[in-house]
Amino acid sequence: MPVLSALRTLLDRITAPAAYGLAGAGVLALVAMMGVVTFDVILRYFLNRPTVWAGEVASFLTIAVVFFGLAQNMRLGDHIRIDVFTNLLSERARLVLDVVAHAIAIVFSVVLLMGCWLRFDNFWIRQTVSDSPIMVPLWIPMVPVLIGAAAFCLAAVAGFAARFHELLSGQPGDPGRRG
Repeated sequence: MPVLSALRTLLDRITAPAAYGLAGAGVLALVAMMGVVTFDVILRYFLNRPTVWAGEVASFLTIAVVFFGLAQNMRLGDHIRIDVFTNLLSERARLVLDVVAHAIAIVFSVVLLMGCWLRFDNFWIRQTVSDSPIMVPLWIPMVPVLIGAAAFCLAAVAGFAARFHELLSGQPGDPGRRG
């Protein structure tokens, strides 16, 4: 049990700042996306000179927002839950379901990470570029996807370790943290 507790603490010490930092990067990507779209709207409607790059850059930034937020979302338990039935269960039964959900999230996140790595590697090796006038090397927008998928995987493992430790020890974790 002390080994599991130490592992849980280590994972949380690594995951928490990484997830928080990536969430902050996601906010910056969102602000950048708003700036790009606003700039394009101003050029399009006031100067009649739209950009050729704004739509593509905005979509890359949208993807970065999503993937940068995955780990923090998982860590805080802010993902979508349908709790109509689970609220009828005992606290222990909910904890067991949470452990199972985190185990499934680990499997999903590993498959996601592997798929992201294969896509990144393919883009890198083939030097694939976008079909737009700016011809962005596609490995570049894959970087936040890969980083976000890796952090999501780590957050799923950390959440599993925390919930599994709670289940075995019978001690509830941080009540403010649901994930």
